[in-house]
Amino acid sequence: MLSGEAGSILEQDPDTTVGIDVALFSIDVLRRQTDETRMVLGVPVLAVEILSPNDGHEEIREKIVEYLRTGVQMIWEVDPDFRTVRVYRQNHEPVMFNRKQTLTGDDVLPGFEVAVADFFPDWSA
Repeated sequence: MLSGEAGSILEQDPDTTVGIDVALFSIDVLRRQTDETRMVLGVPVLAVEILSPNDGHEEIREKIVEYLRTGVQMIWEVDPDFRTVRVYRQNHEPVMFNRKQTLTGDDVLPGFEVAVADFFPDWSA
């Protein structure tokens, strides 16, 4: 797992590069990396975008569309203002989870689950 604007090359010729707030890559993708590579060459299994006041709706929408188009299996859009996580997957409608719900990895991350409230520990219930 990489965080802090993890650089990823989603496609080559022409290159499609993105900075992802948090990205989880398969072991196969990580094994193909070389010491010279500054960015991860490959598509993450999970991309997490944490909304900030600087993020425009259109910019985030375009990123999510690009992730889905290039084969990212799951995208979490974390909204600190509303304390929600919206989950995007190929061929699925987006699903929103609030702080009273549990987020799961479904078949992408089998067995993974976390309370959405854990993303926002400083907030009162």
